Amino acid sequence: MNFLLPLISFFIGNAKSLFKEPGIAFTQQLVLHLRALTFVLVSTIGSLALSCVGVSLFIASLAGQLDKGEEFQITGGMIVYLVMTVISAGVLIYSLNKKTWLKALGFVEKPVTPKQSGALENAVALLVMDYVEERQSKRAKTSEAS
Repeated sequence: MNFLLPLISFFIGNAKSLFKEPGIAFTQQLVLHLRALTFVLVSTIGSLALSCVGVSLFIASLAGQLDKGEEFQITGGMIVYLVMTVISAGVLIYSLNKKTWLKALGFVEKPVTPKQSGALENAVALLVMDYVEERQSKRAKTSEAS
């Protein structure tokens, strides 16, 4: 039972007494990443639930109209259900994005820099350019002589 006390104190918020000075920064980063991950996870599950509820309410409203023998009419409730579905589907797509999850976990994408050429590659390129210029100058001299 004693092994649960540090875990409980961590989740309650009294983790400062559990960790010493060097560990506090690590703990703070861990808690920040856990909060971000929890937020992304909750928004994913919530938007999925809201989109399902919006679609089912729209279908129920449409089926209610058809059961009564009425012609199809778009009501204010249907518009609200559709807007709720579209917004929650947008949030779901955003929260399922790979970059969102990586950002929540603390991974930052580094911009891809173009590959720098090495010294050997530069030397070969200079030799080829020198050879090409020499050939062009020889052709120019032979065309002037003719």
